[in-house]
Amino acid sequence: MGAHRIPDAIPPDLADRLRARFGDWPLVAQWGVTLAELHPGRAELHLGAGANVTNGPRGQINGGVLAALTDLASALALSTAFDGRMPFATADLHIRYLEPALEAVAARAGVVRLSGRSAVVECRILSRGELACLGTAHFAIRRGLGG
Repeated sequence: MGAHRIPDAIPPDLADRLRARFGDWPLVAQWGVTLAELHPGRAELHLGAGANVTNGPRGQINGGVLAALTDLASALALSTAFDGRMPFATADLHIRYLEPALEAVAARAGVVRLSGRSAVVECRILSRGELACLGTAHFAIRRGLGG
């Protein structure tokens, strides 16, 4: 399989195509995740701290929700190297919870390394302007996965 690279630019309609593709996923529709920005090798998602994503009265966004947000933001950032396709699968995901995510969060993901067989993406989740979570995702790039 040939080497892949992050393009210098993405098609102007790519963000809209990805919004349409994932808009009715429960993670996106029910949790209120929005794709705020998409650039070559980078994606930013936003999530509010609604009752469906928080841990009861404390109001902290659930850690599993933050992990899923990290995975999705990372996959979207990487998808820019494939014109929005996702011929890859998450091989592992590491999350470090640094501060409680008490309000709306921004998940900012960027591709750190991309080769013909794998990719590493870093995702920073910010809440109240503070780094709440730091995640890294490793993706296996596989022939035949068109997604």
